[in-house]
Amino acid sequence: MDTPIHIRMKIAQSLILGVLALSLTVGCSGSGDKSKSGEKENESGGLFSSGSKNEAQEIIDFNNKMVQTENNQNSFIRNYIRSVDNLDNFIKKKIANPDAIAIAPILIRPIMVNQSKDLKAPSSLKGNYAAWIDSLQTSFASLQSLYKEMENYKSAEDWKEDQGKKMNEFKEKGMAEIQKNENASKALFNALRPEADKAEAEILKDHPFKDQIISSKKVMEYCKEITMGTYDDVSNQTFKANFDKQYNELESLLKKNKENPIKGDQYESNNRRFNTFNDAVDTYLGKMRIIQREMNAGSEISEGAFTDLDNAAQTVVSTYNNFVN
Repeated sequence: MDTPIHIRMKIAQSLILGVLALSLTVGCSGSGDKSKSGEKENESGGLFSSGSKNEAQEIIDFNNKMVQTENNQNSFIRNYIRSVDNLDNFIKKKIANPDAIAIAPILIRPIMVNQSKDLKAPSSLKGNYAAWIDSLQTSFASLQSLYKEMENYKSAEDWKEDQGKKMNEFKEKGMAEIQKNENASKALFNALRPEADKAEAEILKDHPFKDQIISSKKVMEYCKEITMGTYDDVSNQTFKANFDKQYNELESLLKKNKENPIKGDQYESNNRRFNTFNDAVDTYLGKMRIIQREMNAGSEISEGAFTDLDNAAQTVVSTYNNFVN
């Protein structure tokens, strides 16, 4: 049986849920310059004074803090997995042939931004949020400690003493902590997402560019769906047919999104962020065309083409978050 030309390489080396960043939920802060629009803030800083709006905003603020934390942690996790693989390959090469020319990998920890320490769910949310947050934070702290230990192991060249055996510990302990982190994340967001969606619907009732947010979210979610679909194990023919159909659908969605700009001088900066998001989707479509050309040529799709699509999808989510935040 032929290997499907779309199968992702090294898929076992990372957790599928960590491939793409999570998206933020729109809140009151995403509605432009309030001083210019003539709308009044309440004491808590939101646009609305009713209890339902305040409660909705609290849920959205918590959701967005958790999304930022999750995205930061996933970035670190991807880097940890990549660093373990690179260092392990280097050590094995040097042990097999000490005279071989091999450059030791540079281990660089990502800069952690928006890493909230004070994460507490609003009282209106029902669920075991405190335990989930604790599990997220403790597993991540353990992973950071392992990374620091691995840096010291490499720097001191201790692998020459144990023939690289400690790398198995970095792999096994690391993946155990990553699994704990993923389990807590899945449980938390499975409970939080429906509540955040309801809160977003409440906020959007009076939002000045509700239509652009809804349509942009649809575009962004479709980009994520397409990207995650590249990890599916299906036949060449099925993958190609789906991918071509998805390209046409995304192109149509983007066209409609561009035809409805945000109007009003007070929302000029919001419209710029909206356009930046649309530009990112344009770039994503370009990466899709590269994959289409490789498929049409009958060759195996390069891992570089898939990686570029992943990166373009990350940018789509990032620019969407910047638009609605």
